[in-house]
Amino acid sequence: MNLYRDTHYTFRFADDRLVPRFHLEGVEAGCGVTVFSLTDDKVPARVLAKTRAGADGWVELAEPLVVRAGGGFVAVPTPVYTIRDEVPSDAEGIRLVNRRAFGGDAEADLIEALRAGGYVRTSLVAECAGRIVGHVLFSDLPIITESGTVHALALAPMAVLPEFQNLGVGSQLVATGLNACRERGHRIVVVLGHPAFYPRFGFSSALAAKLRSPFSGDSFMAAELVPGALTGVTGRVEYTPPFGAWV
Repeated sequence: MNLYRDTHYTFRFADDRLVPRFHLEGVEAGCGVTVFSLTDDKVPARVLAKTRAGADGWVELAEPLVVRAGGGFVAVPTPVYTIRDEVPSDAEGIRLVNRRAFGGDAEADLIEALRAGGYVRTSLVAECAGRIVGHVLFSDLPIITESGTVHALALAPMAVLPEFQNLGVGSQLVATGLNACRERGHRIVVVLGHPAFYPRFGFSSALAAKLRSPFSGDSFMAAELVPGALTGVTGRVEYTPPFGAWV
């Protein structure tokens, strides 16, 4: 028997179950659905399945879910969101996203300092039902070489509200942001980020190998928005003053 279900589509069962499908009320056919493990705050939720709702809200699973007595899962319909350039009225929403994603104000303060200093080149938000749920920022990051300065961008920070994470919002922000930077004439982007996430967008530590910075290792990566943009580029990345507390 289904013991518990709330507006976040949480299912809990009193006995062992093999769940091949389940029903979501108010979800249109074709809507993406991500199924997460049901856990407490001490253990991160795992993605169990990704699928789509069928007719009348029924969700069919490629592989049945094995649910033990007292356990369950959370089914989250994929939010419908748009990605667009930041406008001045987004400032408070952007601050809230970064505060909640990072658990403090440091990243939000960094964004405001970069904005105030005129260093921002691309700033995009993800908006869902009039609410800012994600944000990505690209700002100046000159590369100082023996023959002169090579223009590049730093991707930092990128944030998504916790309840919208693992739903593709961050990936879409990064992909759309890189395309926007390319269209605006930028050629190189550098990031300090998770080596399991950013390589899918063309970032690699190998491309950053000849760039000296306060950072090193697999987390310090670069991407070429134009093929060959980093060929022959050897030098030092110079983070702008707002990054002073970070480098």
